[in-house]
Amino acid sequence: MDSCLHLSIQLNQYGQTTFGNCFYTPPLKILTLPRMATPVWPQALPAIQMSSSPGLLAGDRIDIQIELAQQTQLYLFTQAFTRVQSMPVATEAQQHTRIYLHEHSRLCYLPHPLVLHRDAALTQSIHISLADNCQLILGEIIACGRVLNRECWDFRYLSSRINIDYQQQPLLSDNIFWQPQQQPLNVLGQMEQYTHQACLYYINTAASKAEMQQLVNQVYTALLPDWPLENNQYLWGITQAADCALCVRALGMSAEILQVLFEKMAKILSMHI
Repeated sequence: MDSCLHLSIQLNQYGQTTFGNCFYTPPLKILTLPRMATPVWPQALPAIQMSSSPGLLAGDRIDIQIELAQQTQLYLFTQAFTRVQSMPVATEAQQHTRIYLHEHSRLCYLPHPLVLHRDAALTQSIHISLADNCQLILGEIIACGRVLNRECWDFRYLSSRINIDYQQQPLLSDNIFWQPQQQPLNVLGQMEQYTHQACLYYINTAASKAEMQQLVNQVYTALLPDWPLENNQYLWGITQAADCALCVRALGMSAEILQVLFEKMAKILSMHI
């Protein structure tokens, strides 16, 4: 099944962020939630990406394109966990996302975690292009499988790429390729005892290298009292990934605790710079 979602975000005559052109095919759907208080910028338009499918099946291909016009602000999240179902050998599902941010636009995209069932195979990519004075908060949480069903690391493979460019020049790239049967991941130096991995990226193309370094220290200081760097449920760290970008990585024993951590970080980041 091929499905697509094409969405443009614009300003209306009152200076409010609204949907412009919007086109989608089943099982995808997208809705705005104008009365919802967002965890980020007060003027951001909350929107929920939905799917009537039980998950990604063999042969599925999802293509998503989102474009934010100048001065727009969007808070985008998903309806539920994305489940990659079991599938026959030599088949896979694909999911590709392309996002454009024009000048002075802001996007916070925090989808629900990705869960890989036994024998699942997924290739996915996210490519984001940024202009001047843009802010991006992007989160990704990946589960090793249905933990309570004892399906940890039973999927065939996951190929996940994130590429972010600024003014048509590469800014940040992250590439994950997990093939548990060929290279075990629950070992020292990899995931160890943890079952979930989370990455959060914050990019502000108006910020200087010094300002971003200061922000890294501010986030670290703000989180540390309630979120020590490591306990028996999670492990996290923060670093400056580029002159105008920072990256937070975390490992955890459940998706819920990592989601709470992301929401806290997104709130802190949205109040700075």
